[in-house]
Amino acid sequence: MQPTLPNGFDSWTQVLTDWGVSRAYASFSPPCCFRDRPELAAPFVAEIGAAIREKALGQSARQIALLHARVTESAYDQAGGSDYRATRRIMEAAQERYFAVWRHHRTSRSEWAAPEFAALQREKDQAQAAYHAVRRRHEPFVRETQAAAARAYWSSRRVRGIPDTFFSDATLSSTPARMQRIHPPWWGVFFGKLQKPLAHGHLAEGYLLDALPQLRAMAIKKTLAAMIDEWHQANAPHWGWDRPSQYRMLAKRAGDKAGHLTRWFNARAPGYLTDRDVKRSLHADLAKRLAAADPWSVPLPAGRPAFFRREHGLN
Repeated sequence: MQPTLPNGFDSWTQVLTDWGVSRAYASFSPPCCFRDRPELAAPFVAEIGAAIREKALGQSARQIALLHARVTESAYDQAGGSDYRATRRIMEAAQERYFAVWRHHRTSRSEWAAPEFAALQREKDQAQAAYHAVRRRHEPFVRETQAAAARAYWSSRRVRGIPDTFFSDATLSSTPARMQRIHPPWWGVFFGKLQKPLAHGHLAEGYLLDALPQLRAMAIKKTLAAMIDEWHQANAPHWGWDRPSQYRMLAKRAGDKAGHLTRWFNARAPGYLTDRDVKRSLHADLAKRLAAADPWSVPLPAGRPAFFRREHGLN
């Protein structure tokens, strides 16, 4: 069973996050600054959801990628020893000779010495092939080194849910930071309610739902469960995801949440999910309303509202 991604959403991770935020928002009275504009609940929920995804998934994935890059070459050096380092030096020297001749002819427009240049190219290609063959032999050790670095990173960090300090480093003009300053008591209640629906499961489960159609299509010689397990092992270190989900139950629940979330958005802001102009207008109105109510009066940077900047991405 594969649930249908509803209109207006780019991923199942977005659906699962926004569902949790909408549940928290609908569980008690709206903030005073929205009471004459109830439709602003839609962009507010979307921006809080985007901020959660960026911090909980985007930032951690980039940190793990940097960590992997930091340990990779030293792992190859450790596994391959002097033979690997010698092969790398030979490859680097062959590349430098080849590109030196290539740059010389590009800049001087002199005639190519075809046989000599072809010999340099063969030398470069052979050296590269030998280098990559050595690296392939040591890939299992390097992957285990990367996995160990990821495990060490996540051992001291919270994997599920959002802690009390989750938005403590939010930028001053962001929606979470502004609302904390505008309505501190309301924000405290809202954040407490927000933590409950996001305490269970893992936000990256949406990535599994996104990947399910492709994994199902690939499940020919292997079962779908085996494909999911391989996908999870390859991707989970980026988000600290400790175990794969029961994908059938996950898909069913996601479909139910998608229906609830779609109805929630349509009831509060008709057209938000289907009309880009409506969406853009509501996000601009939200930015203006929060900037006007902000006691710190921190102006938004010139240009488009925060939701459409790289800070949150398109919804």
